[in-house]
Amino acid sequence: MCARPHAGNSIALLELNGDLRHAHSELQSAHRAAERLRVRFTVEEIAEYAEADLLTTAQATASGLHEYFSSIPRNSIRDHALATSEGPQLNEAQVLDAIADIAAYMREQRERFLLLSEPLPEERVALLQPFFSPTLLRKIRIVQLANKGLSRVDVHPQTYGYQRLLDFTHMATVTFDDVVVANETLTTRLLFHALVHVVQFQLLGLQRYTELFVRAFVTRRWRFKVPLEAHAFELEAKFAADRHARFLVEDEVRLWIDRERY
Repeated sequence: MCARPHAGNSIALLELNGDLRHAHSELQSAHRAAERLRVRFTVEEIAEYAEADLLTTAQATASGLHEYFSSIPRNSIRDHALATSEGPQLNEAQVLDAIADIAAYMREQRERFLLLSEPLPEERVALLQPFFSPTLLRKIRIVQLANKGLSRVDVHPQTYGYQRLLDFTHMATVTFDDVVVANETLTTRLLFHALVHVVQFQLLGLQRYTELFVRAFVTRRWRFKVPLEAHAFELEAKFAADRHARFLVEDEVRLWIDRERY
């Protein structure tokens, strides 16, 4: 029997939130996998060609988790936070404050992790040359985290409720301009995704990238719906589907910029 996590039982409270953080991490990983699936295949293709047992189990698991978490009552404080994050839109002054705060954070983290970084290994440079310019690949620096976690962002008080915009704790990789920080083992696929963001940074500039990201997030209220992120997933899926294919990510990103798709 477990200890009940009432207010006087600090150990049980710590365990409760520790388990919740672990569940959140696993759910984030599952969401990334599902998003890759969504980008690459239509629901009709999945229904027709997926292994029946795998699809049935995935659907049952997702439904069960949704039912469980939806059944947990929210108190007034949580309801207020949720309403703030998903309901009211920020005014222009608040959006500009958020852009300034986040751009400053991105610059600070870039400088912080640059000191801990290493260049791309030669074998990865060779593997990725068909997709990225040699100049960019030589410029990239990577950091594999090991107890050097990302700091929390002090978002402007008026943007309360949008802190999850910068919840990097459970992201597989985070890109700070030309520095890629990996929260888990940096596979070639994860690296490719991160390098798409590097190209976006290079072509848009940090300030414009941040503005587009924040404005899209405020409108869509979900990171994976932000065009900058969605495009990175799309190109990642294209790369994973056929690594012998040849396309330049820079050309793809320029096309989206020219068509104002970001």
